[in-house]
Amino acid sequence: MLPNEQNDLLYLLNILEYIGKIWKYTEEAKDAEALYELNEQLNLNASLTLLANIGENVSKISDILKEEYSNIGWQQIKDFRNRIVHDYIGIDLVIAYEIIKKDLKKLKPNIEKIIKTKAENKIFDIEELKISKESKYYKNIDFEKIM
Repeated sequence: MLPNEQNDLLYLLNILEYIGKIWKYTEEAKDAEALYELNEQLNLNASLTLLANIGENVSKISDILKEEYSNIGWQQIKDFRNRIVHDYIGIDLVIAYEIIKKDLKKLKPNIEKIIKTKAENKIFDIEELKISKESKYYKNIDFEKIM
C-alpha cells in the first residue's frame, strides 16, 4: 500500500489493538522482573513482538500525518522497534516495562484523537471504521472514543 493519509487508518487501528493486547498481557506484572517471570516469558515475548509491530505500523504511516502530529515521537517508536528486532538480547526490560506502563498510556489517547479528528474531517472513511468496529480482529479498541 502506498503511503497515503487515507490509508493511515488501518495502521492507527492496528496500533490501538496492539496496545490493548500488550496491556492485557502485562496487567498481572507489577514490575519488569514480574513480567519476565510471567508464564515462562510468554507474556514478555508477546508484548515485545507487539511493540515491534507498533513500530512497524508507525513506519508505514504517511509523512503528512506524522508532520501534522509531530508531538508524537514517531521516530523514537520506530527506533525502539529496530532495537527489539535487531538486538533482542540487549533489550533493557526495565525500559521496556516503562514504555508499556507509561509511554503507551500517552500514545493511546493521541492515536484515538487522530482517528476521531480525521474521521470527523472525512479524511478517514467512517464506513471503514464501522466495519472495523464489527471485526473480530479489533477486540481491544474502545470504538466509542474514536467514532
